[in-house]
Amino acid sequence: MSVFRKVLYATDFSPLAEYALKIVKKLKSAGTEEVVIVHVVDSRTTALPDGADLIERKAEFAFELPENEARHLYELIDKVRSIEGDLKKKGFKTRIYLIAAPDTSKTILEVEEKEKADVIVLGAHGKSLLARLILGSVSLEIVRKAKCPVLLVKKKD
Repeated sequence: MSVFRKVLYATDFSPLAEYALKIVKKLKSAGTEEVVIVHVVDSRTTALPDGADLIERKAEFAFELPENEARHLYELIDKVRSIEGDLKKKGFKTRIYLIAAPDTSKTILEVEEKEKADVIVLGAHGKSLLARLILGSVSLEIVRKAKCPVLLVKKKD
């Protein structure tokens, strides 16, 4: 029996998140069966309503959003679907959450609880102290409030 049967992989599609995905793939050999992919779109900077499931409602939003935001939405969907396809090829079961919300860490933690994840894997960008004080840190907030272990993946030097 695997310790981490279900992994929640939070991505911002950065190179660091891609590196974290490589770590997630390696968990297959340790018995991981399922990966829940989560990406949160900041609803404060878009015309998307808070809590919107962007995959389920993509057709609706394609007509409602300005053209550039609709195009960006489809690009995000393509990115998460690509990750999903890659993980399925490795033998993982997958689930996707592409959600509009104003608070990334809170949304990831809500998915953790809903999915009963065994571990959260995400990249830690290591922003400066000033940036953390002003903006907050998604990874720091998740580490502090998660109910399961958190694997922070840092950039190799």
